Amino acid sequence: MLAADEELANKIVEMAKRRGATVFQTVNLILEQALRAEEMGISLREVVDKRWMLERARGLGLVFAPERLLYEMVDLAYNRARKRASKIWFEVGRWYGEYFSDKEEPLKAVEEALELLTFGNSYYSLRDEGDEVSLSIVGDRFTEGYTEALSLFIEGVFKALGYEADSREVSRGAIHYRFGRVGDD
Repeated sequence: MLAADEELANKIVEMAKRRGATVFQTVNLILEQALRAEEMGISLREVVDKRWMLERARGLGLVFAPERLLYEMVDLAYNRARKRASKIWFEVGRWYGEYFSDKEEPLKAVEEALELLTFGNSYYSLRDEGDEVSLSIVGDRFTEGYTEALSLFIEGVFKALGYEADSREVSRGAIHYRFGRVGDD
């Protein structure tokens, strides 16, 4: 016998109906998956959160690629056609910035995208300080070209959100910005 909160129990009954299953089958399926996740060393919450990240990435038009391949191909393109590659990365950043600007909380939308863009072996920090925003991204595997291209993408995003870079430090594997609102002194 299992006990559950009445609201949760009602939701499980509804889920079972939608799936054409019994409550017994539905509860067993849920418990089986929770135990399976636990055996893999992760919680069911982590599984759901990671799945959400994949769905969010797909919704943003992001694709997954082998990390080394991505960095080195961007580096190659950037070194061979720097001016054109710079323009593309900046313009795509502006497009995403326009997309984020339509959100209720644009900087939160940017932060969610950064979580996806830095998934794996990189790190970001975004701090909203009112009329200023500070952003740092560090990736020890980033190539020089990828780091520069990503920084231009970030500049495009923030330009579309009404910010200009007050300070910019970009070197292989490290991006640091301080953005201020356009028109604010």
